Amino acid sequence: MAPETEPGHAEQASVDPQGRISTPSTPAGPDAPQPVVKAGTDHTPVPVQDGAVRARQGNSMPERMGQRALNTEAYAAGVELPIRPTVEDVLRWHAIPQALVAALSGGYLANGLDELLSFGTLPIDRPAPLAFGGPSGGGKTLALAKIVARYVMANQGKDVPLPYVVICDQNPGDFEKLAALVKPFRIPVIQVGTPDALVDAVSQRRKGQPLLLDLPGVCVYSPVSMARMMRMVESIGAELTLVLPAGLDAEESADIGAAFAQSGALTMIASRMDQAGRIGGIITAAACGLTLTYGGCSSAVVGGLATLNAPMLARRLLTLPA
Repeated sequence: MAPETEPGHAEQASVDPQGRISTPSTPAGPDAPQPVVKAGTDHTPVPVQDGAVRARQGNSMPERMGQRALNTEAYAAGVELPIRPTVEDVLRWHAIPQALVAALSGGYLANGLDELLSFGTLPIDRPAPLAFGGPSGGGKTLALAKIVARYVMANQGKDVPLPYVVICDQNPGDFEKLAALVKPFRIPVIQVGTPDALVDAVSQRRKGQPLLLDLPGVCVYSPVSMARMMRMVESIGAELTLVLPAGLDAEESADIGAAFAQSGALTMIASRMDQAGRIGGIITAAACGLTLTYGGCSSAVVGGLATLNAPMLARRLLTLPA
């Protein structure tokens, strides 16, 4: 039995056996026009419905769809759903603002994301220190440890210096947590509490040694909190990167992304993408001018980061975590 069509939706998205989503105005099958895939990717882009955007009441999917409702592969395999949501419905379910939904519509979702957002890498073997900032409890300490593990594993057997790690967070237990995370890689952690102490600690860094700084959690709505963070960053000329957890309110995420971009941040790590359902906040924050680098794909320190790109992000928007 085919899924029932939701009232008021004359055009609905469908999925072919290869997992591509199309609408009646987009031919499916072997005669359908094929999108151009960037070199180095093996992900099939996902077309977005052409035509006017049709708003739905509210942001919640019907409960009967269940947790796997957005899994296009399961749908293609014959799992019946009560309705066939359009891709635009799915973007709204992720709480992506209407202006961005419109910007992503009218073509392949991966292509739209590639035009809307910037994607890149986050090498740490650079002269400038790299400072990890973000809201308290957002996963920046774990993200830093994952970056350290990624660097150490990639340079096994090479004559390169180990990273130099400094934590500025004075909350009880934060130092112990970071020290425990990087202990398997024989990397000591230095704790400081003031910009002057940070400058002294950095002066002990060996030439060519990557320096990673774990900043205190910050509230972007507090000028005092932001100023305290920036004094640490500016005292050693660090490059600021935002670590933002998936699942936050999209408007809150946009405020955080804009505040960090205005403070000089250029890059962003999306943490907890393996735990959140809605990731619209990641899209809206990155759209404020931050380059998306990695996404948290597991809680493991080794292998817990995935390099983000447009096809992968498009697939994640249409598929809930397993």
